[in-house]
Amino acid sequence: MRTETIAFALCALSVGCASSGGGDGDRRDGSIAGDGGPIDGGGDGCANEGDPCDADGDGCTQDICRDGECVAGDPVSCDDGLSCTADECVSTDALGFRCEQSPGAGSCVADGVCRSEGDVDPEQSCRVCDPTQSATGWSTLEGACDDDDACTVNDSCRSGTCEGDPRIDEFEPNDDMAAPHGLAGISDGDSYPAATLEGSIYPEGDVDWFTYNDSDDSLSSIFPRAQLVDIPSGSDYDLCLFVDCETSFDSLTCDAGVQETLGGLTGCCSRNGASSDENVKIDHNCSTVDDSADIIVQITKVAGPPVCDTLYTLRYGDD
Repeated sequence: MRTETIAFALCALSVGCASSGGGDGDRRDGSIAGDGGPIDGGGDGCANEGDPCDADGDGCTQDICRDGECVAGDPVSCDDGLSCTADECVSTDALGFRCEQSPGAGSCVADGVCRSEGDVDPEQSCRVCDPTQSATGWSTLEGACDDDDACTVNDSCRSGTCEGDPRIDEFEPNDDMAAPHGLAGISDGDSYPAATLEGSIYPEGDVDWFTYNDSDDSLSSIFPRAQLVDIPSGSDYDLCLFVDCETSFDSLTCDAGVQETLGGLTGCCSRNGASSDENVKIDHNCSTVDDSADIIVQITKVAGPPVCDTLYTLRYGDD
C-alpha cells in the first residue's frame, strides 16, 4: 500500500473552508484523509471505496474513489459567508488547497464582520476601518478622544486605546509628608479660619498633605486648628495636624482630636467615622517662649468609593 499524502490548506482571515461535496471522501478544512496515495483516473490503486484521490491534478476538487476508480468531485467551497469578500480556492498541489478571501474596495473585515471605510470600532473609539492600512482588521487612530470617564482628563488615543490621566486637584503632587503643598502662613492673631480650600482624594490611594506656618505673635495665644467638612457622602475621611516647632518641640495637648505621632512629629487626629466633619485643635509648647511652628496637615480616606468630582473643604488657621 502506498504512503498516505496529507495536504493542509490555510484560509485567509481565519475563516474555515467549508466542503460543498458529500460522502465519506469529503475534505474538511482543506485536509485530505485516507490510506491511499494520489491516484490517477485509470482506476488502478483506488483500493478503498470513499478514499480521497487525484483525478485532475487540481486540489480544489474533491476527487474520490468510487467502484475502484478515481472520480472527479465537486469544487471546494471557500465561501466565508461575508458579502464584502471575494472568495477563491487556490490549488497548492493535486490534493491540497488554500482559501483566499479579499475584501472589496472600501471595505475591511474586522472581528469577523464586514465594515465600511471610516467605520469606528463600537467597542473602542481609537480603532477604525481604514483599508489603506489594513483590510483584515481595525486600524489604530491617534489624537484626542473621549473615554467616557468623567474622572479622567487629557483623553487621547494611546496604542489604539482611548485613555486619560486621572482627574486630580490643583494641589498635586502632595502625597508625601516630606513634600506637602505649601499654604500661606498665618499668625495666632488672625481670625479663624484664616483660609479655606477645596480638594479631592483621588485616585485610589491618594493622600493629601499641606503645611502652613503659624507665627506666635506677642500678646496672643497660639492654637493651630483645622476642620474638614463637605466630605463626600458614603466616604470616611480622617484629619491630622502635626507640629514642627521652629526651635524644638516640648509638649502638646489636643483640645480637639486624639494625640498621635508620625514621622518623628507629634500632633492630633480626628477620626469621627462615616462622612462626619473632622475637627482638630492643638495647644502646644516649643522649647522657647516663641511657639512658632510649621503645621503639617494630613487628609486620608479610610473608606468609600473613588470620588473625583465631589470636593472636600479644609478650613485652617489659628483659633
